[in-house]
Amino acid sequence: MAFPITYLITSNAGIIGGFFSLLLQNSVEHYKANFKTALVFALLLVFVPVFATFPNIFISSGGLFIDYSVLSVPPAMLLAEAGLTALFLLFYSFFLSIIIFSVRKGLSKLKLQLYLHEMIQKFALRIFAFYILLCLLAFLFVSAMLLLGAHILLASLVLLAASFLLMFVPQAVVIDEEGLRHALLTNFDFLLKHPTDFFKVAFVGAVLLALLQLLEFSLAQITMLAPYISLLLCLIFILPFLEVVKTYLYLMKIDLIKHHEIARRKSPRSPRIEPEDLASAK
Repeated sequence: MAFPITYLITSNAGIIGGFFSLLLQNSVEHYKANFKTALVFALLLVFVPVFATFPNIFISSGGLFIDYSVLSVPPAMLLAEAGLTALFLLFYSFFLSIIIFSVRKGLSKLKLQLYLHEMIQKFALRIFAFYILLCLLAFLFVSAMLLLGAHILLASLVLLAASFLLMFVPQAVVIDEEGLRHALLTNFDFLLKHPTDFFKVAFVGAVLLALLQLLEFSLAQITMLAPYISLLLCLIFILPFLEVVKTYLYLMKIDLIKHHEIARRKSPRSPRIEPEDLASAK
């Protein structure tokens, strides 16, 4: 029985490896096609010097982190942090809507001008409301856990798991054009029907963040700018790329798009993806 079992394991590993290779190949292709759009996320760096002035906010591992001891912060400072965070999330939501929509347009051939003027702002506001609500609930949850004496690590893990289970809400908003309540339901429905997609995104994200931390640690040996470099890489590559991966997987639930992609990949000369320039659309 040794040979069949070994053959089965190696065959499955080859299939899984081949699928991830195809997923990464498609995602890289769409990321490259929308590279100019991804660069827009770098504009969020203008918030970094302001965030850096607050004593309970620090930069690490490609992200901005707020210390959980916010209750010890003066009310005026806490209000300023909340306002700045809301403004940051507003711009982030708009850029997120653009990158998701751009991938969607590349796969489904939408009329860019019509959607850019009539829908993008609605998408951005819905995603903004989602992130504001998520941040508020996260703050209340962590505060309650700490007051009850729970360990900070436990609270963080629960919060991380909850945020992972909501990973496709922005895609539901932009692709299915749903309101926030229906987008939440659609997100859970998608996860139930495509549970492997959840693990694919989580795996790719974990690998990229691990590599980013390794790079930041290496750069920290030679420059004090290591946290800022990792934040820049996270903004212009990791975040947009993960959204491209999520959007591609989410669009594959549509049979027409899925069959078209399969046929395009099987074609000896697949046409190059060239989305319209979002900045020049009027």
